[in-house]
Amino acid sequence: MQTSNQQGSIHQAEGQLAMQSAILNDRNWFDQHPREIVRFRPALNQEFQQFEELEDLPPTFIPSGFSQTLPKSWVAVVEIMRMTDAAHGSLHGSLRLRICTVPIRSKANQANAARELIKAISNELLDLGYNDLSDQRVPYKAA
Repeated sequence: MQTSNQQGSIHQAEGQLAMQSAILNDRNWFDQHPREIVRFRPALNQEFQQFEELEDLPPTFIPSGFSQTLPKSWVAVVEIMRMTDAAHGSLHGSLRLRICTVPIRSKANQANAARELIKAISNELLDLGYNDLSDQRVPYKAA
């Protein structure tokens, strides 16, 4: 018979495997799509389990025009280094941000959502003071 500690350890191990699988899958996808900055995909089981264990909510993005009540069952994976490299042309490496989102199935909606998300992240980084240059805030225009 398993104790609650054993069940917790098994549950934690499953979550870690899910996250490792997601990381590898995203790495392969971005390697195959070198010009892409944002990837939208269905969330893997237990991908955000660490947040649940901490009784916290993962970062969430709901694009303009989508209902707040839709299930947050997808993930937007943002390649931050590519995003900054596109603006400054000098950075190399990889830094990815995973954000819960609603299902965004059509390529047109994904493109619009990606632009909106990139602008939101850019503005957030500027607000946090991570911008080395004197770039201006990226204006948001609804699609």
